[in-house]
Amino acid sequence: MTARKETATDVVVPTADTQPYLIGIRHHSPALAVAVPRLLDAADAEVVCVELPADFQPWLPYLADPRTVAPVALSGAHQDGRLGLYPLA
Repeated sequence: MTARKETATDVVVPTADTQPYLIGIRHHSPALAVAVPRLLDAADAEVVCVELPADFQPWLPYLADPRTVAPVALSGAHQDGRLGLYPLA
C-alpha cells in the first residue's frame, strides 16, 4: 500500500450547520495548517474557541494579540516528564 500525501483540498467541514462552525483538527496536519485560516476567513467568525490545556489559558491574550504572527506554537512540560506541543498555524 502506498501512502498518499494529504492536501488542503482533503479537508471537509463536518457539518452544514454554521452555528457553531466546527473544524475538526487532525494533529500536526500540514494540510490543515493551510486550510484552517481559509476556513476561518470564510466563516467570518467573531469568536474562535481553541481547545487547549487549562494551564495554557494565561497565554491566550498573547495568541489573540494582532502582533502575534503565525506560525506559533505552545509547548509545556509536566513534572513527571511528559511533554506537550501545540503548533498553531
